[in-house]
Amino acid sequence: MLELLSLTPIIKGLILLVVAGVSFPITGVYLLRLNLLPLRFMLMHGAILGGAVALSFSWNPFVTVIAVNLLLVLLMTKASRSLKIDAGYVSSFYMVISISLAFILVYKFNVQAKDTLSLLWGSLYTSDWKDVVAVIAFSFLLIMFQLFYYRRLQAFFFDREIAYTSGVNERFIYYTIVLLTALTVAMAMKIIGALLLDALLLLPALIATFHAKSLRGVLVWSSLWGGLFATGGFFLALIIDIPASSMIAVLASIVFIVIFIIKRK
Repeated sequence: MLELLSLTPIIKGLILLVVAGVSFPITGVYLLRLNLLPLRFMLMHGAILGGAVALSFSWNPFVTVIAVNLLLVLLMTKASRSLKIDAGYVSSFYMVISISLAFILVYKFNVQAKDTLSLLWGSLYTSDWKDVVAVIAFSFLLIMFQLFYYRRLQAFFFDREIAYTSGVNERFIYYTIVLLTALTVAMAMKIIGALLLDALLLLPALIATFHAKSLRGVLVWSSLWGGLFATGGFFLALIIDIPASSMIAVLASIVFIVIFIIKRK
């Protein structure tokens, strides 16, 4: 293992996983608190569309995925606000149209199947140092947002109308949360792929809700669990010789089941 850890791609992968594992579950807490679980499906399909666009026109996949997801989020929130319907319904529409456009591009531009599948599985060990810096910078931004706006977020999650009447800029908080979630999903797909990103986003947050008694506790514990799963899954994957993303998902699922059983008893 020491020999593997001397390789630059392995080091970059470890840094990405640890940073993402600690910070990304924060957006998982947001999704659970606001009941925006359908949103992540739209963002996953949007990321596949962004990847298809990038592969079709030889653009930077990372930047293209982020741009497409941000566009979808803006369109979804604008439609939800103007039509006064649940954001989950609107996200379902954009989810369908995104994957349809992605398949059209893959067919028309003869994108290789292996390149398309890489969008689903992620590319942890092919990341460059720019990707590492981008993830670290975004994680720092996410944590700072949570720390600086904690009291306003606490009021927002309790009741959005009460928060608004208390002077909280409810619209700003909502839009920022959705935009941060879009960026998180795009980066998580780059690291562990679309199929397993919930192992970093949702499972740590869900496990934290089993034993934490407050919003602060859920946020802290979700970050701790996420960091544990990312680090432990990475080293176990090296020992067993399996993909790190799969090991993280298995480890998180085992802990989830054990804590769920204990909680029930």
